[in-house]
Amino acid sequence: MVSHAMMSLEMMHRVSSDTVKGEQPDLTGRQFALLLAIFMRPGPHAVRDLARDLDMPKPAISRALTVLENHGFVRRKKDRRDKRDISVHRTVKGAVFLYDYGENVAHRAEETASCLRWIPASRSPAPTLPTAH
Repeated sequence: MVSHAMMSLEMMHRVSSDTVKGEQPDLTGRQFALLLAIFMRPGPHAVRDLARDLDMPKPAISRALTVLENHGFVRRKKDRRDKRDISVHRTVKGAVFLYDYGENVAHRAEETASCLRWIPASRSPAPTLPTAH
């Protein structure tokens, strides 16, 4: 019997392989988590709120936003009232990227569920033999 963990890992393996083989940007886990945080909740988003919500330092958020902005997935704007504040906005290109990614995840999940015989069953670790003293 295949465990849920093994099915999930197999599906993730297939999605990850598609990502690195494809033409779409290969985002880090941090960049992807940030992109999802921006798109899964209504915006615009303040950098400090994203840092708090993701429990990440603001400089790490800023670096990840630079990458996402360079790919055209988000855009930053200065606040009209307080020029020190930056708001982060979604873009159509980012929405399309995430939609396509989600479609691939759904496809790979269905595919993985339909070919369980390909996935090795999870096994308990082999028993260890006592060592001689």
